[in-house]
Amino acid sequence: MSVDAGPLDASVPATANAEREVVATGLAFDVTALTASATITLGPSANPGATLEIGDLDITRVQSGGVDLEFADRGSTLDLGLPPSSAPVDVTITYGFHHHDLDDGAATAGYTLTWPYYCGNLFPCHSQPSDGTTFTLDVTGVPAGKTAVFPPSIPGQAPAYQVAWSIDSYTQLDLGTTDAGTLVSVWYRPGEQATAVAGTADLVGAFDWLERTFGPYQFGNHVGSVSVNWGPGAYGGMEHHPRWHIANIALGDEETNVHEASHGWFGDGIRLKCWEDFVLSEGTVSYLAGHILELQKPMLGAQVWASYQSQLSRVPGTSPVWPDSCGTVDVLRDNLFSIAPYLRGAFFYRAVALKIGADKLDHALATFYRQYAGKPARMSDMLTTIASDTGFDPTSCAQAWLRSTTIPAVGPCP
Repeated sequence: MSVDAGPLDASVPATANAEREVVATGLAFDVTALTASATITLGPSANPGATLEIGDLDITRVQSGGVDLEFADRGSTLDLGLPPSSAPVDVTITYGFHHHDLDDGAATAGYTLTWPYYCGNLFPCHSQPSDGTTFTLDVTGVPAGKTAVFPPSIPGQAPAYQVAWSIDSYTQLDLGTTDAGTLVSVWYRPGEQATAVAGTADLVGAFDWLERTFGPYQFGNHVGSVSVNWGPGAYGGMEHHPRWHIANIALGDEETNVHEASHGWFGDGIRLKCWEDFVLSEGTVSYLAGHILELQKPMLGAQVWASYQSQLSRVPGTSPVWPDSCGTVDVLRDNLFSIAPYLRGAFFYRAVALKIGADKLDHALATFYRQYAGKPARMSDMLTTIASDTGFDPTSCAQAWLRSTTIPAVGPCP
């Protein structure tokens, strides 16, 4: 909520100020006209100006309180003419956007995908994973006979890549409600009902376990998996909570559905301080997917861990998992986005669980979530929490699993 500080001085020149934070983002898109508006609440700042990433957006107008503001389109960034302020201020930006078919914006096929840092191709933003903003979202201009699946709001602080929509011929199937009152659904396309039912068979139970074990979900009371046609060969999912996306060819895979659901607590619910902490997101939820399914369906859980171990045998020891830096690694160009953080991260947690007991690790993860929910954190913070909560220091185990070029044997930490 912004504070009315009176009319703004519209004569302030457009000034770079990347430190001025984004507090809230309200988005409205017309997907036929390819036009949009973003009402962005910017935080207080002792310095003038503000800077937002805009990719290849076509900015047409910037206003605050009905007053036109100076702005400067620098190509991929937008500088605003805002005076210093001791209170938040709302700025409305009107613009056009373009289709992007390289998983870097709004695809012509009807879905959006901006992970990890392409939000600027969809709306003015800050793409750093540590930055969090609430969202409201409206999507109009949807072709006849199709449905846009998207969350009208994301009430918890979320990374910019979390907001998304998908447009297709969807049917919504409500799967059930958790003890906390969260409705869990699946959205599937024609011919996918049986696959959707199979892949989400344990999704309500998994989400209920996450809520009971770690604490309240931050992103609304209606969640679920959305089948998205990413194209041939695309597998897995994307953590667009509360409507996370699942590649249509992975829709029937329970591990993928539970994996993406778990991001509501780790990766979304707790953001990454920097991309070097990618394993805090993907390693944690890969472990949780195997762990939760092992609790719900022991045979299926055993199959998941066997599959993980088979894939682990093909992971090069030199693949980066947890770089010893913050803010210097590009998650794509430096090859951090690979299967290595998923699998080596999962087996690190597995090794800790085998050493101290899975229940004790669950308790430590819950402690970590209570401390960092809605905030950014580092993998080193996780190690500190495990040590303080359980009495077991996992540092050497983490070094072996997450930083050594020799992949340890699967088993408990020494």
